Amino acid sequence: MFRSVRFLLALTIPLIAHAEYVAPISTQSSLTDIHVNKDWTVIQRMEVTKRVETDQGISILGEQKISYNSAHEKVRVIKAYTLQPDGTKDMVTPDRIRTQDDQADAGNGIYSESKVKVIIFPNVRVDSKTYYLVESLIHTPDFPKQFTWTEYFSPHKKYRHAEVRFSHDSALKIHVEGKGMTGGRIYAANKEKSDAVHYSYRYAQDQAHPVESGMVSYADFAPQFSASSFPSYAEVANAYQDRAAPKAEVTPEISELATKIIGNAESNNEKVKRLYSWVARNIRYLGIYAGSGGYVPHSASSILKAKYGDCKDHATLLEALLRSIGIESSSALINSDNAYELPKVPSFAVFDHVITYVPSLNLFLDSTSRMTPIGLLPSGVVGKPALIAATGQVIITPLDDVEKDKTNTRTKLTLNSDGSITGSTKVEQRGYFELMSRSKVYSNQRKTEEEVVDGMLSRFNESGTGAIKHPNPLDLDAQWDVEAEFTLEPVVNLPGMAALVVPVGLAQGRFQTLAGIKANEKSRYPHICGSSKHEEVIELTLPDSTRVTRMPTGIKHKTATLSYESSYKIDGTSISLMRRLVANRGKSVCGTDDDLEWGQFTKVLNRDLRQQFFLE
Repeated sequence: MFRSVRFLLALTIPLIAHAEYVAPISTQSSLTDIHVNKDWTVIQRMEVTKRVETDQGISILGEQKISYNSAHEKVRVIKAYTLQPDGTKDMVTPDRIRTQDDQADAGNGIYSESKVKVIIFPNVRVDSKTYYLVESLIHTPDFPKQFTWTEYFSPHKKYRHAEVRFSHDSALKIHVEGKGMTGGRIYAANKEKSDAVHYSYRYAQDQAHPVESGMVSYADFAPQFSASSFPSYAEVANAYQDRAAPKAEVTPEISELATKIIGNAESNNEKVKRLYSWVARNIRYLGIYAGSGGYVPHSASSILKAKYGDCKDHATLLEALLRSIGIESSSALINSDNAYELPKVPSFAVFDHVITYVPSLNLFLDSTSRMTPIGLLPSGVVGKPALIAATGQVIITPLDDVEKDKTNTRTKLTLNSDGSITGSTKVEQRGYFELMSRSKVYSNQRKTEEEVVDGMLSRFNESGTGAIKHPNPLDLDAQWDVEAEFTLEPVVNLPGMAALVVPVGLAQGRFQTLAGIKANEKSRYPHICGSSKHEEVIELTLPDSTRVTRMPTGIKHKTATLSYESSYKIDGTSISLMRRLVANRGKSVCGTDDDLEWGQFTKVLNRDLRQQFFLE
């Protein structure tokens, strides 16, 4: 994982469900003044006034956190206070300005020189305003003789006035854009040659809108100021590769290990698989940085010796192992959060993760994901632009695929004469669903089987007992099939007349889960989506003394990208039920039309799931 070492204001806006959204805070004024000197050092001053709009805003503005890399940057709080509605100021005294280690790093398995300057504001209440003036000096650029900067304006709060004043020494070449902002370059009135190039961009927003479930990062669409000395993403790749490539040096120890790991493997695909699996299993995810360590990996030999490393280190060691057997690979820079686009102005800031690309196999690998078999990727890096460090190419990682990302469930149930159910199920999970299931099973190892069974049955208000069988979730060579046997307490009153909704038991319950995913049919923002295929077949055996007097009718529903069908059959005392969904979107980001399509489907699905067998 990369460290975000630029001057960053940490602010989280929680999701609030109101009939009419009221943002908990607003920005009254914001002035960011940045100057890049000829030697690439950077001076920034930020003067900000924010207002508490709701009770929730008190906790948000009660303290202001400013993250920075203490090895590259010095940060100084010049002045800060709380301004009350009557005009009085409650000053922030020096003892209320603290410097701490970045706790977010430790939580992500990272230990670095990242620090947080915390400003603790006194007497914050609704209608209070917080003010701070902060200055920073970046004395060591993240990349030698390079500069990047991005400031986004969140759609989830109001801005009365925001301004970015940017300047740089005239000897430097820096590309600037104010997307969704007004302003531009400022020219001197006397038209004489100036020692600096100046820009001013402004932004205001009188409405705020709530966070929406599953929305993409607002970095993909929000107004923003960007500045970068990189003329292209190929140059971004070069800057990374210049310092990362030497770290993948092949040593005798690495060659010996690679030969031992691949053993009798003959195909390149099998060799890559064995080396990838070894790194995933044996190199613990952990990063310890000093200076530019957030952007420069450790040497492959030191990673091998320590048996730990962050994403850059994983990719570097795997690159060295592969090269030692004649297979070339490259680090690939990617965003693992919710951003799906590269900004127009080339920047390093959008990348927060490194994976591996093997060009001869056109194969992406993420060895930091311990439960991801070769050929798959964790969801955060699916269908996204990846910058190949060795070549400067931008390649989109594989999208979700209905032939790869799918589930297949087969369940056999017996309805007993007292209304209880005994059953067994087998769930084949592939692609993305395999990764989710492996991870869930791995985390469940801390629980007793009884706890796991009770939790699964309670999903759909069922109760009973059962046992679950599955492979070791860390065995990436194992086919991921999960089997279970179970007994459910009575689901209908027998003997007598009854209406039966077929229970789920310890099956996956994929369709019941899908039915609960509601589309936001009035969404403002694009959101994450994908493609998948699901099928389940249920066979239910009835008591000899029970007969079906009425049974459900099968359904077929087809729209542009969604196809759903179900069927119900009866043969004597045996009932069979089939459900199948194919969601073939061919993209990772969806919009309003997709929401409407999903909303239509879930209405059909919920109606189908409510259908009953009438028994007597």
